[in-house]
Amino acid sequence: MNTDTYLQHIDTEGRTLIDAVAAAPEAAVAACPDWTNRELAKHMGDVYGFVMAQLRAGNPEARTPPDATPAPDTGDIAPWFRERHQDVLATLRATAPETPVWTFGPDKTAAFFFRRMAHETAVHRWDAQQAAGALTPIDSELALDGVNEVLEVFMLHRRVNEPPESSLHLHRTDGEGEWMLVAKDGTLTVTNEHAKGDAAARGSAQDLLLYLWGRGRGSLECYGDDALIDAWGAVTP
Repeated sequence: MNTDTYLQHIDTEGRTLIDAVAAAPEAAVAACPDWTNRELAKHMGDVYGFVMAQLRAGNPEARTPPDATPAPDTGDIAPWFRERHQDVLATLRATAPETPVWTFGPDKTAAFFFRRMAHETAVHRWDAQQAAGALTPIDSELALDGVNEVLEVFMLHRRVNEPPESSLHLHRTDGEGEWMLVAKDGTLTVTNEHAKGDAAARGSAQDLLLYLWGRGRGSLECYGDDALIDAWGAVTP
């Protein structure tokens, strides 16, 4: 997936997120129990501010403090978030993907944030729409890339919880895509292959993506020990 495609998704997903927040600002966000859509919009605006700071600094050696443009304490938050969304898009468009920048992943170029913001925006758009009661699906190819990002970046380099000592096979059903995750002796490996795991989950790229981000099993077909499946689904949120 190239940077132009990521920018298109950031644009369209962000606009849809704004619409969901504007429609139901006080709706509770199921994946983030302490948030309403208003808090979700504030989080996204703050994330955009952080990303803009890294891109503008162009310093791969050190994290730059985020651009602090606070959200309004009261009233309609959608205009503030709309401005932040347009600002991050403009900043990304003005930055060459190969520009060295600080990131929390192995890729220390601006390309990291093109990809990251596409998935951050898409998943939180899904959250906001779920809260508002009007869901539309995440693009299947974007979701596939999102699964790969979770596994390549977050599972291997930024996980919140350690996976259970076991193996998990993931199988995409709306196109090509299979992964084998093995946690053994404190080491996690991820490969693209068809193999039998201690547990398995089959479903669309979207359902696999949302499962890996702690949004539950959705329509996944799951096999094996339920505790293992739940534990693997709690590694990265």
